Amino acid sequence: MVWAILLLVGATLFRCLRPWVGGPENFAPLAALALCGSLYLPRPWSWAGPLLALLISDIFLNLHYGVEGVTGTTLAAGGAYLLISAVGVHLARRPSVWLWLGGSLGASILFYFVTNTAAWWGLLAYDKSLAGWIQALTTGLPGYAPTWTFLRASVISDLFFTVLFVVGVEWSARKFPGKVSSILWAQRVG
Repeated sequence: MVWAILLLVGATLFRCLRPWVGGPENFAPLAALALCGSLYLPRPWSWAGPLLALLISDIFLNLHYGVEGVTGTTLAAGGAYLLISAVGVHLARRPSVWLWLGGSLGASILFYFVTNTAAWWGLLAYDKSLAGWIQALTTGLPGYAPTWTFLRASVISDLFFTVLFVVGVEWSARKFPGKVSSILWAQRVG
């Protein structure tokens, strides 16, 4: 359980430090944590851990940017992470590297659609029409980067962190047998 706590704390700190160290928006480990948590973390941490990491980091970042600690964006992202965790539970029934990489791509797209649809619905700047929704999914609002760039950063970060989490846990399971459980390696050997 110690490694799970370190993983959650590390993911939260990584997200909180991004404004100071640079990097693209939406380059964060939380969606990968929601997906991989279903495979490796014990319940309820498999779904509660990513939500807690989101809540803590959103409060910290939102206060830094001068907005309320918890916003509608926080709620939309939390809903997306719960859906991603459910996808992870489904994928955990048949652990496969290729399924998990596909799940990571699907998690990015799911997060993108949920959060951008919530922005379209909740922000007065978007016209509540099909054209407004398409704007929310593509160009976004004037004065901000196009929303498709957030999707690109999410895909890259979700794939990167999914691979990092799976390789790290599987390596730990082989290096420290009995302390960490292997899922993918056990499937290959068994």
